[in-house]
Amino acid sequence: MRILAGIFYRMRNAGCGMRNDRELPLNSAFRIPHSAFIPTFCLLMLCISACGKIGDPLPPIPRAPLIVDELSVSQEGTQLILHFPIVRTPRSPRLQRIDIYRLIESINDPLGVTQQQFSANATIIDSILGEDVPTEKSVITKSDNLDLKNISQELRYRYAVRLVTASGLAADFSNFALITPLFDLASPPSGLKARQREREIEISWNAPKTNENGTTPANAAAYNIYRSIDNGPPVKLNEEPLKESRFIDNRFEFGKKYEYVLRALSTLPDDTSLKNAVESNSSTPLKLVPEDTFPPSAPSPITIASIGGLVSLYWPLNPEPDVVGYNIYRCTVENSPAEKCNKINMQLHKTASFRDDKVEVGKEYFYQITAVDAYGNESVRSETKSEIVNP
Repeated sequence: MRILAGIFYRMRNAGCGMRNDRELPLNSAFRIPHSAFIPTFCLLMLCISACGKIGDPLPPIPRAPLIVDELSVSQEGTQLILHFPIVRTPRSPRLQRIDIYRLIESINDPLGVTQQQFSANATIIDSILGEDVPTEKSVITKSDNLDLKNISQELRYRYAVRLVTASGLAADFSNFALITPLFDLASPPSGLKARQREREIEISWNAPKTNENGTTPANAAAYNIYRSIDNGPPVKLNEEPLKESRFIDNRFEFGKKYEYVLRALSTLPDDTSLKNAVESNSSTPLKLVPEDTFPPSAPSPITIASIGGLVSLYWPLNPEPDVVGYNIYRCTVENSPAEKCNKINMQLHKTASFRDDKVEVGKEYFYQITAVDAYGNESVRSETKSEIVNP
């Protein structure tokens, strides 16, 4: 800094045309010509301004915690389903695996258990490799099978998960998730049948007779019905639990692949509410591809008129939304059988009117019309209408 001060002093004197070597005891090599004053001054100011103060050190970005604290468990049929969220960020330690622990207790055992007690008595029932865990926020679901025929009703299931880093360091256990399974769980319904009509499919089934643990009568208070379309995920169709062993599905399309399954609802021992009931396992699927074999109604009424050597026919459009056209049949003899009447439209007629110009003046013709839907179903023939061709 002393050298910089001397340079600045000499630059100032040079800029004023002055010289005072006694006041600037520096080597004469530092003398700056007047022509170089301004560029040198600018460079000096740039250097000084670049010498900013170093700020306070920032704390390191914290690493994501290795503890799961939102583990939950629920019963679905003969399975206990575990759910827990996990968040992995670029700052998270590398994950080797997630271990899932289970401890089967008596319902009379204390609810409070330390991590040391749990670790000493629990069993690892499954592990998820770190490479199978998404790198961002996700919810992991795992199932644990129940053998209700060989399990006491006085048991409680306690679960926890633990994350293990790539270096083998195990984190603390997650929160404990506890459940006392429903052992008097109904077997699934059986004997699913479908009866197809034009605008609805009626599904019926047989009520279960036993529970999964072999006891009777079956604990089946109601049912839920699920449907998947073209191998998609199953979706529940009923808004309220079904009390009868039948369901009408009127939201379907012909030609699509449907699969129906039923699940019985079993109530808890101390809670008869269907809101908290447990679903049984799914029934054997009922697969169905609805086919439209239902012809539309015959066009009616038919209006006929003739003028100028033509015969004109008119009728209202059919009410069925899948009707795509009409066929027009003509006979020259009254009350002729259907096979004696000729179809006079070369292609399916799209509108609800027709003009016949292949006729002879003074001759009488007899007409019938049919409707055709998108699946090729043809209606019965309409009433017969006749007209003598006027000139």
